[in-house]
Amino acid sequence: MKCLRPIFCCAVFILVAAAVGGCFPGNDSHQDEERDPHFQRGRDLVNSQEFKAAADEFEKALETNPRSAAAHYELGCLYDTKLNDYAAAIYHYQRLLLLVPDSQRAALVRERIRGCKLELAGTEFPLPNSQNLQRELYALTEENRLLKRQLDEARSRPAAGPTPPPPAVAAPAQPNRPLAGNPIPNLNPNPNQAVSASPPSAIPNPPSTQAAHPRTYVIQPNDSIYSVASRFGLKPSAVLAANPNVVPTRLRIGQNLILP
Repeated sequence: MKCLRPIFCCAVFILVAAAVGGCFPGNDSHQDEERDPHFQRGRDLVNSQEFKAAADEFEKALETNPRSAAAHYELGCLYDTKLNDYAAAIYHYQRLLLLVPDSQRAALVRERIRGCKLELAGTEFPLPNSQNLQRELYALTEENRLLKRQLDEARSRPAAGPTPPPPAVAAPAQPNRPLAGNPIPNLNPNPNQAVSASPPSAIPNPPSTQAAHPRTYVIQPNDSIYSVASRFGLKPSAVLAANPNVVPTRLRIGQNLILP
């Protein structure tokens, strides 16, 4: 028994020396991770808005201490909000949760992981956002509003009375009769030949005076595609089709609209 006591004391001394010398992995605190010079340099670069260089410094801090949860968190925020590399942000956020599952930032980090996944899905499968679709949607909305307004006006009108008779057509004027004692001379040299009663040849219609260019309308204050179309009895979709380069929500005073 006396022989075992020196051996036990030696074992205890070795364990204490190993713990002091760092042979066993210790639980470094968050403050210890932030004392890394690369980490501090990364923080300074973030304050200077040099985000790419800051990410490089935090990566070097991870090379020094791969279990630095603080460096993983800083990298996740940088890739998420500044560098738009959502896949890298998800990786560093997940590493943080793996190293410190009960972190005070765990709820926020999980929420940001979901946001990064949505952003990543949006870049891979973008939703249709064509200007033509927006124009068609606006045209259909304006046309529906115009039809609803016309229906409301038709319902608000009083019942129509009996149809009035058409106005009488005036009789054609009679030709002036010759006065007595002044007979009309006979212009037909051959009395046996009947005078032709055929009407004179039709006078050709005058050329159309319509301008070669289509009608235009100058935008006034408080005008819209709906109001212009309603004023001229047109459909908003027809006005938009005649003006493909016009943005309905960005009409300018003095802008010309082609009226179909």
